Amino acid sequence: MPRRPIDPAEITVGQPLRFNAYDARGKLLMRLGQVIGTAAQLEKLLEHGVFYGSEEECRGPFLPPAPSPPSPLALVLEARERLQALLADPAPADFPGALAGIAEQVREACRRSPDVALASILLRREGPYGTRHAVNAAIACQITGTAMALEPAELAAIVSAALTMNIGMFELHDQLVALEGPLSDEHHLAVRAHCRLGVVRLRDHGIASAAWLNAVRDHHERADGSGYPGGKIGEEIGRPARLLALADVYCARVSGRDYRPPLQPTLALRWLFLNEGAALDERLARTFIKTLGIYPPGTGVRLRNGSIAVVTQRGPAGHQPVVASLTTHDGFRTGAPIRRRGDVEAHAVSEVVDLAALDIEVNMEALWGADAVA
Repeated sequence: MPRRPIDPAEITVGQPLRFNAYDARGKLLMRLGQVIGTAAQLEKLLEHGVFYGSEEECRGPFLPPAPSPPSPLALVLEARERLQALLADPAPADFPGALAGIAEQVREACRRSPDVALASILLRREGPYGTRHAVNAAIACQITGTAMALEPAELAAIVSAALTMNIGMFELHDQLVALEGPLSDEHHLAVRAHCRLGVVRLRDHGIASAAWLNAVRDHHERADGSGYPGGKIGEEIGRPARLLALADVYCARVSGRDYRPPLQPTLALRWLFLNEGAALDERLARTFIKTLGIYPPGTGVRLRNGSIAVVTQRGPAGHQPVVASLTTHDGFRTGAPIRRRGDVEAHAVSEVVDLAALDIEVNMEALWGADAVA
């Protein structure tokens, strides 16, 4: 096979090679498609590199492979940013289209890695609370609705309603979260009015779906009649609103506030079922809890061997999740997560722990790999 020195015009820093480059002995220096990262690499190739093959093999620009799609975690984080920009715009050009795109990002993230999507609720708490909470609730609705085999149109309406449930108090939401004391009378009036105001705003933005609008209007209604704005009871509240109510309450409690720490997910789910069975849909609550798992992904736990771990995957048995240890049994931080299975006695969960209180930061990419590249 013919060989010749590499022409300086054929290679550039920051660009991929259009051929394999070898040294004079035939040892591969760089492969076709690899990017020349530094001037030193360029100099080495020009000094030692040889191109083997015909001139026809080295014609035309090299077309690099298509870029990888965003990871599930990146989709979630981008959905939050896009939703914040959309809801902050008083006159969006195409609200239905923009919201549909955000909802599709949530659906795709949940389809590709439901565990990463659920873990983002617990582990990625940065950014404005209002839109973060809305995307979190949309994730919980999407995953639960998929487990329930809801019709696509109904599930799409529920996810869209989750993303927009608080549009009626968008400007006020983050202020209320930061309050340290009780709400004023004015605040109470604004909160109780936000469901109906949200419907008005959505209609003004071109939303006509009855299922979507009704879910936004009724997501604070309660089965025992204690909710608002209409004091509806039982089956008067549509299923989309009942599912959204569960997601709303759960996600709010595990997110915390400036004036109180987040509730551990196991306690939030237990409270959801035991303490509010009369107010929320008890049967739907069972499905919601079963879907998210007793220990949802992202939950910090202590194992029976004493190590601190994070739940990475919902196991086939709710009490046996897949976990990864972040410390040894005697408390020393591990260099990399150690993957465990809850079906081994020493690696079973003994209790839930607050990772923030233990000053343990979680690197999602280290736990979930490419699915959690931000």
